[in-house]
This record gives sequence, C-alpha cells and structure tokens, in this order.
Amino acid sequence: MIKAYFKQLWNIMKQNRLFTGIYVIGSGLAIAMTMTIFMVLYVKFAPVYPEYNRSRMVVMKYIGRTNKDKSPERFGGSLSYSLAEKFRELPHADKVTAMVSLPIKGVFSLAIPSNRTNLDVNCIFADAAYWEVFNFRFLSGGPFTEAEVTSNLPVVILSDNIAEKVFASTDVAGRQIAINGQDYKVCGVVKEVSSTQPATSAEIYLPLFTYPRIREDGLVGTFQFYLTATDAGERDLLKSEVTDVINRYTQEDPKFEYHLYGQPDDYWMSIFRTDTFSSPDIQKILKGFFYILLALLFIPALNLSGMISSRMNRRMAEIGVRKAYGATNRQIVVQMLNENLLLTCVGGIIGLLLSYLFVWGANDWIHYVFDDTPNLMPGTALPTPTLEMFFNPLLFVTVFALCLLLNLISALIPTLWALRQTIIQCIYTKR
Repeated sequence: MIKAYFKQLWNIMKQNRLFTGIYVIGSGLAIAMTMTIFMVLYVKFAPVYPEYNRSRMVVMKYIGRTNKDKSPERFGGSLSYSLAEKFRELPHADKVTAMVSLPIKGVFSLAIPSNRTNLDVNCIFADAAYWEVFNFRFLSGGPFTEAEVTSNLPVVILSDNIAEKVFASTDVAGRQIAINGQDYKVCGVVKEVSSTQPATSAEIYLPLFTYPRIREDGLVGTFQFYLTATDAGERDLLKSEVTDVINRYTQEDPKFEYHLYGQPDDYWMSIFRTDTFSSPDIQKILKGFFYILLALLFIPALNLSGMISSRMNRRMAEIGVRKAYGATNRQIVVQMLNENLLLTCVGGIIGLLLSYLFVWGANDWIHYVFDDTPNLMPGTALPTPTLEMFFNPLLFVTVFALCLLLNLISALIPTLWALRQTIIQCIYTKR
C-alpha cells in the first residue's frame, strides 16, 4: 500500500518535471545557504576543538586610555602582560592565558639541516597556561612549560600540517628546526586547528617571551587575554572582578584613565569586537542575521507558494474528479502535503551536500568572517575545516525542519483554497 502510494507520488512528480526540478533545487539552495551561515556561526560560537571551554570563557582584547587632565589624547590597543598576575589572583579565575597572534606579514622561515626550503607560516606566542585554557590534542610530545616560557628557551610546538611538510612525519618531538635562522627544539606536535578560530589557529606556537616586538605602555600592550571561570555560572562574577582590577588601576594612576568599552566579553561577544574604541552593536548584528534568514528561507518559501498556487490551478480538474469519486478533504490535503514533503526531503539531501561542499570550497572566506584580520602572506596555507567541526546533526535537523514547515504551509494554503471549490467549479476551472 505504502509502496503504491509513493509510486503514485513519483509519477505525479515525473509528469511535472520542471516544477519538481525548481522546487527541489529551490529548497536545496535555501537549506544549503542557511546551513552554511549557521555552520560558520556554530564554529565561531560552539565549543569545538580545541576551544571546549567557551561556555565559561571571558575575553579581554583591547583597552583604551585618556589623560585625566582631559587633554585630547586618546590611546589604545591590546593589553599589557603585567595584568596576567593580577588576573590569576582573582577568586573566580580558573586559568588565565595571554597570547598574541601573527597571522599577517609575520614571515617565519622554517628549515631543517637536510632541507633548507623555507615556508611562510602563521605563529602564536603564548604562555604555558595557554595549553590549559585550550585543549589541544598532542600527536607527539607535549606543551612547553612555565619554566621554558620564563627562561626564553628556544622551544616550539608545530601543527601536524607543518610537521608533515617539514619532516614528513608528526613523530618529531625532540628534533631541531630552524626558525628565522635560529635553532629551536620541537617539544610537541598538535592536531591542526581550523582557520575559523584565530585564537588557536597557527602552524607554529612559540613561548610568549620570544615574541620580538613586545610593547608595554602601562596597561596598553600587545596581548589578548583569555580567562576561564571556575564554572560557567560564575562567568559574570569573573567579569566583575576583571573590571574591578582595571578600575583600581584607574584610581591609582595619577595620569591616565582606562576604558574597557564594555569588556570583558563573553566568548561569543568577543567574536564581533573588532574596534579598540567601541563596543559591537549586537542589536544591529542580530537584525542583520534576521534579514539574512528571511531572505534565505522565507522569500524562497513565498516564491514556492506562488508556484504551487499556479500548479494548483492546473490540478483543479484532478481534485474535482477525486472529490466526485468520494475522496475526502483530508485525503486530498494529505496527498498534497506528502508530495511537498517528498520534494523537500530530496531538496534537503541536496542542500546538505551543497552546504558542506561550499564550506570546504570557501575556506579562505570563512577565515575572515567576523574578523578584521589583514591578508595572509602569499602562499600561506590555511587549515581546512574538519567534518568533526561541521557535522552537527541538530543544526541540519533544525534548518531542515524550518524549511519543511515553511514549504508545507506554502502548499497548504493553496490546497485549502482549492478544497473550498465545488466539484463543478473544480472540473470547469479555467486552466
């Protein structure tokens, strides 16, 4: 019975190939584009490798200062490393790390004695706590220690991608590598991080104090801070404690007043913060996403509704004959909805495949979503997104369910209109 029913549906769709093709492709593209947007958002906000602690994370990216004598000077930038010890003393701070990323024009030439071919890479300078705030997977060796950081020892951690390029292996802990002509000991190799995560994505990781351009000017410096609260529920308490630290500096400093511009941020908020002297307009951002969702789902649904209405006029005689042979309104509605359900399911499969293909093909674009990061050096390879990061069944089910609901509503409205007509009106409707 069910087999015969679906065979009937299939035959109806084959008879209307143009409509079927447009419906399936339209639904597929709507799902694909919506999923792509939400996949990027998911990677940006959700706890994914290696940033599993985002739910209890507090971020400090920028700080500004003005003269207390109200002179027009305004100065700002990232934060000074001198704040690290103060933040670590806070009651609700679990771990505190400072880091600086050089994904731009920071050319690091890598070579080994047997192979002097140089490579341009992205680099992160960090302290030892960095490996506790972020949960990297070490394929060989381990992280550098606090003693190695404070002693300026020439140690380095490589991503598996760069280790394969340089050594043709990931089991290279203990080997030597030359970075800008200086020899470093490889203390560990980590699994590659997607370029969608600028706080953790790099090819090499070096101890913080080997950073060649450390700039300290009071509280204004070079570093970004990532703090984890002891518990996600205590994140707001940690933010208040960080604010108090900065306020105390303002009270004690005879010359400068420091400004946080709405910081410290929850992790998701920090994604949108790209300006030293202003806080992101979240209301404006949310409106933008709403309009995108409207364009990607609701507008195609309206277009499909018009197509279904036009097609319904052509099927009025069929509906009239079915009613004449005793078909109930419920049976006709179920048939029409099942047709659209089948078409949407096919479109959903196509949309799922297209979304993943698009994400893989647009890796460079995804890298810059929400980030004001200047261009990478030419020839620098970006890490590719992984299936582990993007395959979120709940995400697909949610987007598919929303698209299905809109498509079924767009089919239901013209169907109910058609059922209001008498048998005679249905049969003699002008087509």
